Amino acid sequence: MVSTALEAITNFINARGFREGETFSFASLQIRYPHQDELLAALKAMGEEGVIEEAPAGTYKMTKAGYAKFFGAPPTEDDTVKAIMNEIAARGIKVGKSFLWTPLQETLQLKRFRADDLKPALDTIFSNRWLENAPLPGFFKLTEAGSAALGTNG
Repeated sequence: MVSTALEAITNFINARGFREGETFSFASLQIRYPHQDELLAALKAMGEEGVIEEAPAGTYKMTKAGYAKFFGAPPTEDDTVKAIMNEIAARGIKVGKSFLWTPLQETLQLKRFRADDLKPALDTIFSNRWLENAPLPGFFKLTEAGSAALGTNG
């Protein structure tokens, strides 16, 4: 059980991994901490620090400064490419063998990568010819070039 409104908000933000521009509702916080006045005071203080902004209809929006405070800088495209290639290596995926993208994507999303991070990184990986589409939709294959690249992404 949390002891302060700020602790409840902090735990909520950390658990959800909110990115810049993403919103959360006041009601979602009240479930975690029932003292409305304390929540409002903590949210006001966070707003004054530039961590969040008030948004329409009882919601609050994470700012870039807020994301950096909680999680550090968002991943760059290079960070995301490395994370994808490292996950492929960790799963022991071999050259020419088909693998389903969805489980790998879900693992990366648990590590706070978003679809908006993954799409451009996948485009880079495909343009580098490290992966290619497999015959079945949603499946990819690691190429020889991709296998060689794993040595530089580990």
